[in-house]
Amino acid sequence: MTSVAIKGSRYRIKPEEADKFGPFNRTFLAEGDSWMDASAWNQGSLPEYLAREFNNQGRTNLIVNIATSGHTLTRIVDMMNNDLVWWLDQQPSDGILFSAGGNDFIDAAKDPLPGQGLLHDLRGKPMPSTGYECVRQDALKALVDYLNKNFEAIYQAIRRSRKNAATPMYLNCYDTPVARDAPAFRNFSGPWLYAAYNKNGIHPSLWEHLTAGLFADIKKTIEAWAVGRSGVHVVATTGLLDKADPASNRDSGDWINEIHPNKSGWRKQVPAWLKVLPA
Repeated sequence: MTSVAIKGSRYRIKPEEADKFGPFNRTFLAEGDSWMDASAWNQGSLPEYLAREFNNQGRTNLIVNIATSGHTLTRIVDMMNNDLVWWLDQQPSDGILFSAGGNDFIDAAKDPLPGQGLLHDLRGKPMPSTGYECVRQDALKALVDYLNKNFEAIYQAIRRSRKNAATPMYLNCYDTPVARDAPAFRNFSGPWLYAAYNKNGIHPSLWEHLTAGLFADIKKTIEAWAVGRSGVHVVATTGLLDKADPASNRDSGDWINEIHPNKSGWRKQVPAWLKVLPA
């Protein structure tokens, strides 16, 4: 017997590939973005490293991973009926590992025209005294309100499910990256913060403070999702990883690219999850 992390798409058509390692003591469902799916083309994310540590501890658990890299919370809700809800009705789980919200913040900073998203357009304008002053507070409030409504839709779908109405959720809070020109795939995926800051004319001297402020906002938003909702637990994932070199455009510190942990980073994240997941 051994612990297994398997993609949901694979488990749907070839369940025997995982089940042959059972019976399993615990079954978890992982949903969300790249912090659950894959942090690089050749490297998995949290479920893979959790399964490895379960094996090190002699535990026999199954993680069915239905996360998709790049997904926003909004996208997860849009696809919920054909994906998450289907899985909720298949079998009871001992926990739902959930990572979402980070991409929504990043997209709100990166995708709109300068000054029309989460960040002020500072091209040709005096620089503020602190990086966090680059954030448009009205846009931030609108984004958080929108994310709160989307999380509530996810939460209610779980609580209405036939087999997982009482299943606990465990929320990823990410960790704070360093804005740098370190994409996952050049000209295809990333960089993210680096692109957003340059697009809005924000001087590099402000980037560290701005990034810290944005990821503090992400953490605050996610922590609030647990307030007043039964069975929702926040995982203390922040402040665990060594920072990357801002000048590096590749694997550096505990980060394989600008916003995703590398192997050493995931090994540092795993203990935070083990503290809250059922034994």
